[in-house]
Amino acid sequence: MNAGAQRFPPARAAARGLALALAGFAAGAHGAEPAESTRAEASVIESRRAAAAVWRLSAQDWARYETLMRGRRGVWTPGADPLLVLGAHARSESERRRFAEAFVRAEHERVEGELAFERAVQAAWARLFPGELRLAAQSPAKPPPERYALVFDRDCEDCGATVRRYAGGAVAVDVYVRGAADDAALRLWAWSHGVRAADVRTGRVTVNHDDGSVPGPAPAVWARRSGRWAPVE
Repeated sequence: MNAGAQRFPPARAAARGLALALAGFAAGAHGAEPAESTRAEASVIESRRAAAAVWRLSAQDWARYETLMRGRRGVWTPGADPLLVLGAHARSESERRRFAEAFVRAEHERVEGELAFERAVQAAWARLFPGELRLAAQSPAKPPPERYALVFDRDCEDCGATVRRYAGGAVAVDVYVRGAADDAALRLWAWSHGVRAADVRTGRVTVNHDDGSVPGPAPAVWARRSGRWAPVE
């Protein structure tokens, strides 16, 4: 066949071939996006699984913790540890007990580790600097309380002074009353024990039924510092 007889593909066929090639390229580009998204989701899932494992929690427990921290709990106590949050928002007595035991185990492990390290430090001091007096570091002052919780029985005696002392301060106060029959009885209790309506309206003081979720005996005063509640001595 001579050069003049050479045939070229029709222009329409060539254009179709280019369109198919571009379509294949676009499909490949779009196909990369789901892959990237899948990898990102897998990374998030793995990081959540690792965080849950640190606290010896299940994936379901960790998901509920994250949900709670996106709500009011995250505003009340940002950075609060998962066991405290899950225990405070337990949905049943058995769940509350499970998280309480997990919290105690974690605290026991933390304290034992810190005491063991302190003993090791004392031994190292005696070994490296024998005969030298070691000055104990001054204990850091407690941070100011973020909030108080007052717990009373409905028929408590002489608890009005405690209510007025804490409710009259600058720190917000939550009052919990055990045994109040209904909201009307709760309001009467608050009024007769010195809770001011203006403080309740502004939210600086709240008055609540204690449904058994507040631990320990009554009367009691609790203070929250750095996201943790502890009894006031």
